[in-house]
Amino acid sequence: MLNLKEVRKELHKIPELGFEEFKTQKYILNILNQFPELKIHRFDFPGILVEYAFGDEEYKLFRAEMDGLSVYEETNCGFESEHKGKMHACGHDIHMTVLIGFIEKVVRSGIKRNLLFLFQPAEEGKGGADRLLQTGILEKFQISEAYALHVKGDIPVGSVSSRPGIFFANTQEVKVLFHGKSAHVAFPENGRNALAAGVMFYRLIHQELKKEVPGNKSIICEFGKMQAGTVMNAIAAECTLEGTIRTFNDEDMYKVKNIIKNSAQVSSKEYDLKYEINYLCYYRNVKNDVKLFEKFKKCLAKTNVKFCEAERVFTGEDFGYFTYKYKGLLFWLGADQGENYDVHSTKFLPDERSIDVGVDVFWVILNS
Repeated sequence: MLNLKEVRKELHKIPELGFEEFKTQKYILNILNQFPELKIHRFDFPGILVEYAFGDEEYKLFRAEMDGLSVYEETNCGFESEHKGKMHACGHDIHMTVLIGFIEKVVRSGIKRNLLFLFQPAEEGKGGADRLLQTGILEKFQISEAYALHVKGDIPVGSVSSRPGIFFANTQEVKVLFHGKSAHVAFPENGRNALAAGVMFYRLIHQELKKEVPGNKSIICEFGKMQAGTVMNAIAAECTLEGTIRTFNDEDMYKVKNIIKNSAQVSSKEYDLKYEINYLCYYRNVKNDVKLFEKFKKCLAKTNVKFCEAERVFTGEDFGYFTYKYKGLLFWLGADQGENYDVHSTKFLPDERSIDVGVDVFWVILNS
């Protein structure tokens, strides 16, 4: 039997960024190769698709993410990241360990079902799900349902949470650039102030959002990074703002993109300069199948796992691509760590006891 707590620790030590998960892939493959019942499929990038097949019936797919984040770890856990400046700050080490434990349980049980287990790279902002789906490998299988989990530090171990319909938001990354002309601050008439345009743009965005969505309860558009200028006494020739849009439906996403375009046009005209808008990584919202959710909730009522219905969240998760292609379900896995550090925190460390609960919940889903 695998020691899943040790597996988690070893994975936690080797976080890698999206499409760089080569050590992680090697570690997982060394475990999976112990089970001759499995057929391993690989890609031209890090990632593993595990096939467990009996006959021509449909497949259920279970997925976990492989990548870490550019975060300096501050957990003092005793098995900290060995990769300086990188950390499993979102709990993907737990997710992978749960899937490994579930695979072992499936194989050792001898249950005869058609199953796919997917270790997906690059969930954190590099579009791993979309790229993987574009390979066409999953088209070889008749997939009826897809499942995933995500740890949550403010839910007790032994509890799970989910909801029917839209669960996680549409997420769109955006970069806006203003191109002006530098000049000494003593002669501002000789320049075109890109920083001033960026500031005006930022203010206009929020003014327009307040008009469009009073209280801003269903839309988020925020720019967390802004860079401009080179020295203190020269007008900035360039200004770049990087941000994210979060909405629960496509209509609101379209509205926000129009606000961004209009605000950039007004700001660039005011300061007589040019602008660019570049849309980067996009995640579809996670849409839980209503029937799968009801079955999930009903089956958990027969176990010791506690269930509570979740609120929809502005979190982004590229499992949304799977929930639009297949009937799908994502749920929070309680991983209470004592103090409520947010995911992506330098101190985020989900409780290892959540691993066994995750395995058990996947097993309940399999047999429902």
